[in-house]
Amino acid sequence: MSKKALVVDADYFFVEFVGELLEKRGYAVTKAYDGKDGISKLSDNPHDIMFVDLVMPKVDGSQFIDYVRRKYGSNHFPIVALSGVMVEQLGALKEIGADYYMAKGPIDKLTVKLNQFMAEIETQTEFTPGEMEIIQTGGVYPRRDAMELLEALKFHQAVIKNMGVGALVVDTDARILNVNAAGYEIMDRSPTEVLNRPVLDIFPASVKPKLGDALKQVFHLPERTKISFLVDFEDRSIRTTVSAILLSGDKVGWVLVLEDSDCKYV
Repeated sequence: MSKKALVVDADYFFVEFVGELLEKRGYAVTKAYDGKDGISKLSDNPHDIMFVDLVMPKVDGSQFIDYVRRKYGSNHFPIVALSGVMVEQLGALKEIGADYYMAKGPIDKLTVKLNQFMAEIETQTEFTPGEMEIIQTGGVYPRRDAMELLEALKFHQAVIKNMGVGALVVDTDARILNVNAAGYEIMDRSPTEVLNRPVLDIFPASVKPKLGDALKQVFHLPERTKISFLVDFEDRSIRTTVSAILLSGDKVGWVLVLEDSDCKYV
């Protein structure tokens, strides 16, 4: 039985490049083009190896890797983080949970390094996680735009994470892209139960019609609209406010804010 590999990257041509290289080595390759797509293509049986870009829209590489580690628990397999960001960002990279880090570089050099890396991986009888190993491709310099984008992503994620209320970011297909710590605590659910799930499936059945109507109204009405209603999560009465996400004048999703109904502001 051939081994399975998952390649997740927002760059279509890079996915094809890595996928073709792995297929030549006998792997059955699953391809995904952002972290959200990667989550949807995971199966109950883990892949033998994963290649994941760090800077991706919607669900980024660090979120995706955290999701994978939570989903498969002790069933550990190598995850290779790929990025145009160089070793200067290693302090942040240590936090993302990957086993290897490879900077993207010239295709000819990257082909050699990837084949050498895969040959080493394939000689291992059992994978043992350890300190992150950096795989140099040579002739690669830090990309300022990629570094700035990574810093911007980290900043905005920190804002969402540290909000004093629950926050859910929902894509246009009504699936959940991101939840902060307060949101998980209010819903009493883990990331593997929530990310990329339809938002209607996460809320109690009694409010699904109301939530569905709110999503439609704030998305289709021309003016900036927000709709609030109460939701009972176990023994907590939570005020849920639904707003559309506006980007360059277009509505590209929703944000749901969850807070205790008796919350007082001072």
